[in-house]
Amino acid sequence: MTFNETENRFAVLAEALPQLVWSTRPDGTIDYVNRRWQEFTGVSIERFLGEGWLAVVHPQDLPQVLEIWKQATISGAPYEDEFRVRNAAGEYEWVLSRAMPTHAPSGEIERWFGTSTNVNAQKKAEEAMRGLETQYRLALEAANLGTWQIDLETGVVTWDEGSCALHHTPHEGLYTTSLHEAYAAVHPDDRERVQRCIEHACGPDGDGHYECEYRANLLDGQLRWFRSVGQTSFIEEGRERRAVRLSGVLSDITDRQRTEEAQELLTRELNHRVKNLFAIANGMVSMTARTAKDPKEMANALRGRLGALSRAHELVQPAATHHGIGSEVDLVQLCEAVIEPYRQGGENRIDIKGPSVPVGSNATTSLALVLHELATNAGKYGCLSQSEGHLSLRWTIQDDLVDLLWIETGGPAIEGEPEFEGFGTQLSQRSIAGQLGGTLDREWLVEGLRVHMTLPLNRLTG
Repeated sequence: MTFNETENRFAVLAEALPQLVWSTRPDGTIDYVNRRWQEFTGVSIERFLGEGWLAVVHPQDLPQVLEIWKQATISGAPYEDEFRVRNAAGEYEWVLSRAMPTHAPSGEIERWFGTSTNVNAQKKAEEAMRGLETQYRLALEAANLGTWQIDLETGVVTWDEGSCALHHTPHEGLYTTSLHEAYAAVHPDDRERVQRCIEHACGPDGDGHYECEYRANLLDGQLRWFRSVGQTSFIEEGRERRAVRLSGVLSDITDRQRTEEAQELLTRELNHRVKNLFAIANGMVSMTARTAKDPKEMANALRGRLGALSRAHELVQPAATHHGIGSEVDLVQLCEAVIEPYRQGGENRIDIKGPSVPVGSNATTSLALVLHELATNAGKYGCLSQSEGHLSLRWTIQDDLVDLLWIETGGPAIEGEPEFEGFGTQLSQRSIAGQLGGTLDREWLVEGLRVHMTLPLNRLTG
């Protein structure tokens, strides 16, 4: 076959192909392009020859195109490159160019034959996919989520970097472990539930949805709560289907779980406190009604006692807003709050002194009522009923007991112990001995009432 016949056959083939076909001399200058180039670029074939083709290459891609093409012509290695070419509408589209050299019997390159394939749609799809992957990754990072996958046929679990970070095991790229090891990391009390949820999601009768909350023991010793949500992939085998893969996302819900537990604790605490308050108020009404001389005295007594309850409640309320955990006040603060209504102007007739003692929410109400009863009686019959009277409230801590003294002086002389035991006395005894596990003794001295209380520290702070 003559050279011209070969050339003609090549030209016929090149014109029939849907691709952009071209050839060059050994030095790399274009000597042939098919009509597809002219149709695609809008540039005449004559202008395209030689180095005219460079005019349609995107300026940003041109340096790379020239360098790769130069290296190929020097080395004689197959040429391949992707770059943008301006089309007839003036827009740039991606093409994939490949070329192979032909050699003379002497081994020298005689010519290069190449094709350029329009891959613009593919490149756009790849860019869109990368954009989606970036958005997906940013969304996972913003939500602090990780992804995972279980190969149900091999039992291999794969975590991405987000899941590794949530498990406090930093790892670049994907991390794999066995399903058995993954189960072993789950808290023993939650392990069976996790297995059951996975089996249900992968069962032939399930909808493939998986969702479970569980605790896991991390490698650094921490115990964390996780929420895992996934979907099963099935393949059809005749009339049956088989689960092959379970994929999903993982989130750390430890803080949310702690908040929910704290809220539940707060609810129980409030319910308990409200019930106690109602029980105390109910007892007050019943016993005050039996001991009061008239409705006015009953109303005044109830008003004062309920006021003491209110002040005690106000003391512990700020701490209760922090989920009811560790809600306590200091004994000095409690005494000051109850006694405050009995202070007059700038007179320093009341002395409160003692070491710091935390009083828990359960003990605050009981102790506040006792102090209120003592202060009320002191204001009506004792030291606080006289301008020269003085009240000293002091305590020390000995052998895990708070030793508290209530000492009244300067009030009306006391002739002896009262014959009638009112509700306040009964309430005080019940509160100290029954609810706080302590003791309360009164001494009716001529110079004034002296009350001695011992209170177990563990009951005060509990």
